[in-house]
Amino acid sequence: MEILSIEIGRIVEDPDQPRKHIDEESLQGLADSLRQHGVLQPITVTALSHVNMYRIITGERRWRAAQLAGLEVVPCIVKELDEEDVLTEQLVENMQRQDLQPLEKARALTAVKERLSATNREIGERLGLGERTVSHLLDLLELPEEIGEQIIASPNKPADGQLTEKHARFLRQLNDDPDLQGKVVEKIRDGRLTGEQTGKLVKALRAAPEQSDEIMDADPGDLLRYAKPRRPDSSTLDDAPFDMDPVAPATPSAPLSVAQHIVDFIATLDTVRPMDLPRPSVRQLQDALTELRMALDALLRECRLELGEP
Repeated sequence: MEILSIEIGRIVEDPDQPRKHIDEESLQGLADSLRQHGVLQPITVTALSHVNMYRIITGERRWRAAQLAGLEVVPCIVKELDEEDVLTEQLVENMQRQDLQPLEKARALTAVKERLSATNREIGERLGLGERTVSHLLDLLELPEEIGEQIIASPNKPADGQLTEKHARFLRQLNDDPDLQGKVVEKIRDGRLTGEQTGKLVKALRAAPEQSDEIMDADPGDLLRYAKPRRPDSSTLDDAPFDMDPVAPATPSAPLSVAQHIVDFIATLDTVRPMDLPRPSVRQLQDALTELRMALDALLRECRLELGEP
């Protein structure tokens, strides 16, 4: 692999670069480091046709910092890539950065998905991500933009009052009630609710909307009593615990009931931590999830067939 020193003026940014926001303070800090030590990690570029110029594939932040540092040349790896591979490399690099916000990732995934006419699974395979992870990120775009912009990546530490992707999955269920959705956001911040607590809160609000004021004031540990489904022939709350209630029989409203049970089940899966289980339980979990995936694939095929989708 050959590394070339290329003049900064002969390098241009990629307008389709997934990263749209670069923190000026951190950029200045990087520039100070480059001024002292130089660019230790080469950027990746591709040659532009018919001009003696190069376009950045990865490393735009280093290139910008090098300009601030007053450097004249930067080390570069020149690659010949088609458009699909360029997009993939850019996404892979940016997806691995902790400071790329989830909404930026979602927008970048959408742009690449549309340009490549790819499915969520195909995008995931290109990036080494699960189809479910891709779907969760794309779901962020369904939130009101002012909420989506607040979502942070916080996979291994407490949210501490901030909105995470897990909070977002539950907030999206309140898209049809923006006022209530906004109040839940405030409660997450003021009460420093975890994703699990937010899930219970949203479940309770959806199960008993007429008690929303009481539910919003309730202690997070006291929400389960509200989260009980109604039977089609009753105006009172069911006595059975929500998580144990069977799926309602087929009626005009049953599809919504089934969908809600699935959403709740997904929330339960989010709490499973294989690393906390003994090895035999992990094996049992793996077998159960494999069977679940097969069942889901079959249901998806039936849904697509019923809807006339490919």
